[in-house]
Amino acid sequence: MKKSITNKPHFINHRSRLRERFNNQGIIGLQDYEIIELFLTFVIPQKDVKQEAKEVIERFGSVKGFFEAEESELQKINYFKDKALTLRRFIREVSELYQFETIKNIPVSQSRETLINFCKSKLGFVKEEQFWVISLDSKFALIKADLISKGLTDKTSVYPKQIVETALKNKAYSIILLHNHPNGNPQPSEEDRTITKAIEIPAKLINITIYDHIIVSEDKYFSFKENKLL
Repeated sequence: MKKSITNKPHFINHRSRLRERFNNQGIIGLQDYEIIELFLTFVIPQKDVKQEAKEVIERFGSVKGFFEAEESELQKINYFKDKALTLRRFIREVSELYQFETIKNIPVSQSRETLINFCKSKLGFVKEEQFWVISLDSKFALIKADLISKGLTDKTSVYPKQIVETALKNKAYSIILLHNHPNGNPQPSEEDRTITKAIEIPAKLINITIYDHIIVSEDKYFSFKENKLL
């Protein structure tokens, strides 16, 4: 008696074709929902996830929208639980690290566009306000980026002493101040101008200059240096 042959689920071959197309053509060879589908295959090994991938694009509009979506909103879709959310965060943070290390040893004057892209990628779509300080060496190349504080949707507490101490710890020659405006408008408030001056005074006392203060909001930015406010 012949043994019955069990057919593989249809999505197994589909996944193989997706991976093959990605390996041959790169990301450009995949439609947006197929990118999300391929993403899910790394955390959901034995399920057909095409419909869920399409739902992500329908709900968030794009791959970019997927990476910027709130976890609570993503969790409303099947299979977007702990493993998928951890992988998404891992990809985002590796991307940020790659961008940072790409410009780490290059003077910021020679890598301005990459620096701005790094800042927008890091904070542009964060829903709470965060304040970071980026330490620079004597060649104005990046040393390290440190989170100083994070707060609500429209404000965060910033203490000049903490920023100066961070710069000293990193042996910084100069610093870049970086924060975000979750409201979509990167224009500096009066408080932003005041805190910049409040940081500049103690920094100068220990021979540390503020190279720039960059505010990002979504894919827009405002530079104090470019607008001659420093």
